[in-house]
Amino acid sequence: MLTNYYDYPPHWGAIIFTHTKMSCIKYIILAICIVIAPITIAQELRTEIKIDFRVNSAAIDEGYRNNNNQLADLNSLIQTIKQDSTIQITHISLRGTSSPDGSYQINRRLANERIASVERIIRSKIDLPDNIVSYNDNYITWEYLAKQVAESNIANKQEVLNIIAMDAELVPYTNGTQIDHRILKLKQLRGGEIWQQLNAIFFSAMRNAFVVFVTYKKQPAPQIVTVPEPQPEPEPEPEPQPVAEPEPAVEIVPTHTPEPAPAIETWNRNLHIKTNALGWGLLISNVAIEIDLAKHLSLSLPFYYSAWDYFTSTIKFRTIAFQPEMRYWLNSTNRGLFAGAHFGMAYYNLAANGEFRYQDHNRHTPALGGGISIGYRMPLGKKERWHVEFAIGAGIYSLDYNVYENTPNTKQGLYHHSEKKTYYGIDQLSINFSRSFNLNKKGGMNE
Repeated sequence: MLTNYYDYPPHWGAIIFTHTKMSCIKYIILAICIVIAPITIAQELRTEIKIDFRVNSAAIDEGYRNNNNQLADLNSLIQTIKQDSTIQITHISLRGTSSPDGSYQINRRLANERIASVERIIRSKIDLPDNIVSYNDNYITWEYLAKQVAESNIANKQEVLNIIAMDAELVPYTNGTQIDHRILKLKQLRGGEIWQQLNAIFFSAMRNAFVVFVTYKKQPAPQIVTVPEPQPEPEPEPEPQPVAEPEPAVEIVPTHTPEPAPAIETWNRNLHIKTNALGWGLLISNVAIEIDLAKHLSLSLPFYYSAWDYFTSTIKFRTIAFQPEMRYWLNSTNRGLFAGAHFGMAYYNLAANGEFRYQDHNRHTPALGGGISIGYRMPLGKKERWHVEFAIGAGIYSLDYNVYENTPNTKQGLYHHSEKKTYYGIDQLSINFSRSFNLNKKGGMNE
């Protein structure tokens, strides 16, 4: 039995030393990784963009001051965030400012409108949750003005700084507005001469909006190098044993070939929201909803409304109309060619700059009837989310209306007579543009 280190054979000492040394190295590496891991796993960055504005304006002018470079930096930052999945926006701060000239109400409005102008650009390029955006209509950055004045050689500098250091207080101004009393005091210095110098030197740099991006960049965690433990010498492999020859496999030949499973045919049920461009051309507002009921079958529900004249009181096409239609499609996907049958109801008040105006009797006898139609729908674009549809229809309607003299600048001319007749002819003409939503997907109307 070995009792101390010197009793071990020489090669055992080398093994113990090597094992101890390698274990220490392993633990040192592990300790270093534990210390630097929180530093390298994540990094928070702050990026500020400043957009300058012209006096009394909230419109972004790319050619004004340094706006072109600032907008390029903003676009580059957003593209980097969108392309790098390790970067996450944790907060966005928007701040708007204005120069001292003008009332409190005007300057506060300009500060908020400048914030909104910058925010619209950002949201047009990237989706932002509202809970990470904060706003600060900083109004007038008096601290900035004080710093600039202190570093300048402007006349009456100390008196200007004393006024700026006063507490803010709103006093009555023109047209029921208010103004910071410090502005009035600055305007009174040396008969307005000091105010003109302040305006010429400092005010243009105070009309701006700032956006600060706070981003969180995840870094790959450091890999811990594992030092393998020394392994004992392998034992000698046993002598190979003779392997018995395997018996030949018996091939089982099926008596019949199974038929392939039939392909599952899918059908997407869609909801279409549409509007008729020809109706808008006649200044008739309109919207329609169409839903697929089954293959080859859909229901369209259009609504039309107009309550105004055509530039003069003697020309008008006022109406409230509803024309539900059942459609049969030749294609099972409910696209392409279709035929429809519809019901129609319309209240009307018509005048064509002639001698008479025509209105449904007592405003309680709308035109009633129905007809048939034919049309064609085709997709716009490869994703087939947008469609254009052409349709024409004819029908028969019962009319009961009053005839009035078409007198200019009056709500109702003299009553002339009443008529009842039946109308035969075109009752539908449309060029519809529609947006389709797939109702088969989870969550309802998703793309």
